[in-house]
Formats: sequence, structure tokens, C-alpha cells
Amino acid sequence: MRQIQIAVIGAGPAGIYAADILTKEYEHARVDVFDRLPAPYGLVRYGVAPDHPRIKEIIKALRRVLSRDDIRFIGNVHYGTDLTLPELRRHYDAVIFSTGARSDRALDISGIDLPGSHGAADFVSWYDGHPDVPRTWPLTAKNVAVLGAGNVALDIARMLAKPADE
Repeated sequence: MRQIQIAVIGAGPAGIYAADILTKEYEHARVDVFDRLPAPYGLVRYGVAPDHPRIKEIIKALRRVLSRDDIRFIGNVHYGTDLTLPELRRHYDAVIFSTGARSDRALDISGIDLPGSHGAADFVSWYDGHPDVPRTWPLTAKNVAVLGAGNVALDIARMLAKPADE
């Protein structure tokens, strides 16, 4: 049987799990997982609060998938610049896009654009060391309001409430 070549754009959990399922379902499949960042794991690496080590444990399972011979991770590759869909179609039997959101959704709230107003994605990316985000953050506010009650909002509130040595 002919070997099937598949490209996955995005090396977060969804992209890595897609590669895993494809290589298990199709015995002769080989998958290249591309990401614009130098390291894999996407949101697990760059979007989970540092005080959630159990959630970050998923990296161990993702690492096992990427260590297989039929799956290859290729980082620092920008889709649309380094690779285009026509180029991928010439070399692969299938292309899967598994990319996440890069930025916050705009909020229609008066004052959202004032100095000192920051989106959750930027703050989380800062405390998780995302390579696209500067290593400095203006931690000078005496009072902070976190909008929302979801997991990310609670993570941010918890991170801000911790002493610096934690």
C-alpha cells in the first residue's frame, strides 16, 4: 500500500491528537506537524496558568505522540509565508488546519481602549512566556478588575492575587 503523507498546521493538542489518530487509523500514514512557534503544545504550553501543573501534565502524552517515527514536528514555519496551500497540496495527500486564536476578541465596552486595559490573551501569554510577547509587564496597578468568570479570568485573578515569590 502507498504511504499517505499528511500535513497538520498547528502543533497544539488538537493538531497533535489529529496526527496521532491519523497514524493509528491509516497504517501507512506519515504526518508532518508544522507550527509557527519553535516549540509544540500550543495552548497547553502558552495558555495554562503556571500553577496548574496537573493540566500541563498533558504535555507528557503529547510528547509521546511526537516522539513516534511516523510523526514529525517542524517548528518556526509560518503558514502563508514559508508554506502556502498550493505548495502543501503538491507534497501532501491531505492538509489539516488546527490553529487557535492568536488574540482576544474585541469587547464593545466603553473605555476598553484606555491605557492600563489589557486583554486576557496578552496577559496569559506574558506570564506563560510566549515568544511573541515582551518579557515586561506593567505590574504597577494597585487595583485590578478582571472581567468574566470563566477559567481564564479565574486564572488571571489567582495569578494577580499571588505574592511575587510564588
